[in-house]
Amino acid sequence: MKINSALSIAGSDPSGGAGIQADIKTFSSLGVYGCSSITAITVQNTQKIIEIFPIPSTIVMNQIKLILEDIKIDSIKIGMVYDELIITRIYDILKNENIPIIIDPIFTSTSGQNLIKPEAMEVFTKKLLTIATITTPNIEEAIKLSGININTKDDIKKALQKIKDLGAKNVIIKGGRSERGGYYSSNESIDTLIEDNLKVREYSNPLLRIPENHGSGCNFSAALSAFISQGHEIPRACYLANEFVNKALQNLLDIGKGNPVVDTSITTSLSSFKFQVIEELAKAIRELEEIKGMGRLIPETQSNFAYAIPTATNIMEVAGVKGRIVKIDEKEVKASSSIEFGASKHIASAVISYMTINPTIRAGFNLKYDKKIIELLQSFLKVSEYERQLEPSEFKEKEGHTIPWGIKEALRREPNANVIYHKGDIGKEPMIIVFGQNPKEVVTYLKRIIERY
Repeated sequence: MKINSALSIAGSDPSGGAGIQADIKTFSSLGVYGCSSITAITVQNTQKIIEIFPIPSTIVMNQIKLILEDIKIDSIKIGMVYDELIITRIYDILKNENIPIIIDPIFTSTSGQNLIKPEAMEVFTKKLLTIATITTPNIEEAIKLSGININTKDDIKKALQKIKDLGAKNVIIKGGRSERGGYYSSNESIDTLIEDNLKVREYSNPLLRIPENHGSGCNFSAALSAFISQGHEIPRACYLANEFVNKALQNLLDIGKGNPVVDTSITTSLSSFKFQVIEELAKAIRELEEIKGMGRLIPETQSNFAYAIPTATNIMEVAGVKGRIVKIDEKEVKASSSIEFGASKHIASAVISYMTINPTIRAGFNLKYDKKIIELLQSFLKVSEYERQLEPSEFKEKEGHTIPWGIKEALRREPNANVIYHKGDIGKEPMIIVFGQNPKEVVTYLKRIIERY
């Protein structure tokens, strides 16, 4: 069994909500073995920090050195680094390592305490950032690093580029509130990534109306480190970390008298992902069964509704209806059996293939092919197609390779397609697949078709 490992270089938080403690819990919840090098001991609880004791730099350096000599580390996450000497020691030992490095620029605590000495900022930017595979500042940290007052999306892009110019290969600015007037949306929280190739991506979630909390930044960067350890590319790892933290923020714990802490244990394990997927898919199927006239959209081979967990890489991590969704008559459809992982083969394969291009699209439903349905879909969604007759022989000859080839071919033509169809082939029924970020979104699209079909 392959074990992925990550090393956290950070401060200790005795309350367990942030720092080394939060990182290790996040690594564990995502199936990654966690190692640590403690840079500072803090005296704090959920209300305040009253003392910081930096660990001697040689001790920090030797912790890192011995771990790297002994254990294969797949990623390194760097959090609180309190003074110039500690930063320099970390830089000196890691500058020639070929390991992805995730730097979370922790400058102040939730309670407002400085977690890096002012005189250490210069060496942080001139040395540490230059070895970052990716750095993860929030709005306030991005303002401090870039010198740009962030008030608009354009400011976000300028700040991303400025921080990248400091040496980090990739930069993601985390969304949410900015207490000192920085930009944020009133309706959604947006994480914005600039990749090494200068491509800019956004990851958005509805803005949660929750109190100021303790540990979300540490959990995001630790999750990012865990997903990178598992081999995910930067864009997908950012998406997964975004999903991870968004779910965790919905389970804040009032563990003390101060700020609530982020709970990474309830919704982030594989079993929790699967539970949520089944719950959301079951709800959508019940709604689908209530749509009058839905039977008119079902193909001869019947339909299935597939929904993948966020980290899915194979059809056993995609839920579907065992035995498919069948047409009772022109008005009614019914799920023939229970929802199970691995129950869908073709639609699950299509979803998995789509996720390799855009991991936010995790749900799919197949309809019968009809020109009128295509025209209706084109009126409000992006539509693409592929021709099965043009499939290369090396794919046709391999069982299960047609759908992945077709989905990728269609997305090559229209990268943002929510609808992909083909007109069939010898012995193959033509088909339409409607994709969405979740089953609820797919059902919304299906209702719009029924209203006008």
